[in-house]
Amino acid sequence: MAEEEVPEETMKAIAGHMSRRMLELYSHIRLAAKKKAVAGLNLATPIVEVPKVSPKVKAKRFIGFVSK
Repeated sequence: MAEEEVPEETMKAIAGHMSRRMLELYSHIRLAAKKKAVAGLNLATPIVEVPKVSPKVKAKRFIGFVSK
């Protein structure tokens, strides 16, 4: 049911679970469903490069910076 996007409240009612924790304990997403979800991700988004100098170090280069 979780893989078919059935609402949590509906799954709890059908399974007789009283809490979300109980639902999580007994519901499992199959590996095939996880692989399908990952395959559907848009990985064409460019990866943002990490700056070589941290923002804190850059901030010290501004005029008028007062160090303590």
